[in-house]
Amino acid sequence: MDVFTQWLLGAAVLMPIVGSVIAMVGAKGSNRRRRIVTELGWMSALFAFGTAVAVALRGSFGITLGGAHGHPFLGLWADPLTVTLLVLICGVGAVVQSYGLRYLQADPKPERFFAAANVVVTAMAVVSTSITVAGLVAAWVVAGIGFVVVVGARPDLPGVRTSARRTLGMFVLGDAAVVGAAVIIWLRAGNVDVASSHALRLAAGAIGGLSGAVALLIVVAALSRSAQGPFGRWLPGTVSAPTPASALLHAGVVNGGGILLIRLGALAGDSMFAMVVAFTVAAGTAIVATALMTRRPDVKGALVFSTMGQMGFMIAECAVGAYLAALVHLVGHGMYKATLFFGSGSQVPRLGEEPIAPARVGSTLVRLLAAGATAVAAVGVMTAIPGVLEHRGGAVLLVFTAATAAAAGWAWWARRPGSVGFAAAWVASMLAAGALYGLVLGGLGDWIGPALPIAGIGTLSPWWLLTMGAGGLAIAGLLRVSSIRQRLVASLIAAGAPPAITGPQRSTPGSVDPWVGSRGGTVQTTAIWTEGVA
Repeated sequence: MDVFTQWLLGAAVLMPIVGSVIAMVGAKGSNRRRRIVTELGWMSALFAFGTAVAVALRGSFGITLGGAHGHPFLGLWADPLTVTLLVLICGVGAVVQSYGLRYLQADPKPERFFAAANVVVTAMAVVSTSITVAGLVAAWVVAGIGFVVVVGARPDLPGVRTSARRTLGMFVLGDAAVVGAAVIIWLRAGNVDVASSHALRLAAGAIGGLSGAVALLIVVAALSRSAQGPFGRWLPGTVSAPTPASALLHAGVVNGGGILLIRLGALAGDSMFAMVVAFTVAAGTAIVATALMTRRPDVKGALVFSTMGQMGFMIAECAVGAYLAALVHLVGHGMYKATLFFGSGSQVPRLGEEPIAPARVGSTLVRLLAAGATAVAAVGVMTAIPGVLEHRGGAVLLVFTAATAAAAGWAWWARRPGSVGFAAAWVASMLAAGALYGLVLGGLGDWIGPALPIAGIGTLSPWWLLTMGAGGLAIAGLLRVSSIRQRLVASLIAAGAPPAITGPQRSTPGSVDPWVGSRGGTVQTTAIWTEGVA
């Protein structure tokens, strides 16, 4: 591979760190300097896209540094999997900084946010493209430190210091686990090439009796970074941070658990115990967090629990070996959740505005017909897309697609009961959505499939994912009981989640709210699998 393509890859990864240096030097409060940093972020995203084009046209390539006997010590690797993650991370980083350029105009110290955010982008880019275990783990730790700085960038805001300390504590726990796994791997198998599934398989054999411990440590690191189970107490408190920080977190940092499991799947997937732990914790978190999301009246609070539920489902997909579905979920969630956080302020009634009107409920029979027609339409179109059912867990994803489409049809018709023409338009939109998802799944399968890890002998059956749907329905039923609901809310507050602001909050450009308040109505129920899966 020629020098130009290697330069593209290196520039995409390292350009944000140049922006970080620029953000911290020179005169404070310089809007021009922040604009330069933002432009560097967009250049990084452009270089990442160029790297993806180079991989599509010429094949995989890498940049290596040091090492002996043909084994690099550090390096970056560009293949369909890594460049897809690279484009996502650099693209989200550029959008977050562009948003922050306007949002943080009245912020007293915006340079700290821009500098730390660029460190996070570079570190996560290295996690996604590193060619060795040493580089991946070092970048993982740096990304965690960088995000703690992002969360604590405004220590004068209520709850920010507590949130930063709690985030640091959970990240230290998870980082210690992945560092411990890396030490064991290094001592038994050396600085393993994580870009090669074959090399990872050989490393798993060389680790021998400690392979189960390594797999469990990797799972603990993934659960901690993705805010799952007992490791998830840090995420609700991050609503105290400014919205750009929340967007960066939910679009690029919590996804790290899925990235880690996808890149090291060949090491973790052979341990049945580790996969059972990952699935159990993630499934439980997804069910409970999604149910609690529907009880949050504040916008950002609801989005936080939505993310915990989505990350739980993504980790569960990795535990059953459905790595392609997890990757589609990861990319879809990153773009979708960043968009929701950017628009969270528009959900809050401003002074003088009327609260959002509650939903209108139409005929139950009509809603059932709409839900059924939507489900049939979405699944019918998906099954017509070549290759969708060929991937592991494809049949299960069809079930979730049907359930999600039915839930969408039911919820939409509650707000907008209408004419036959409107019904036809709604079904047509679901046909388009099902076709789009099928094309994305099939297309990414052809593009990324060869670079994804093969499901290990310890991975569970994909049909276990259906237990999450059943659990979600059971929890939703229990939440209708007042006494149980009160106990769950009390447990939530005890776990450290900030209380919801129930009154309308003023949202103006340049202001930084501790968290976005009430939307003037209840949060609509959303299926566990909504974002990025169907």
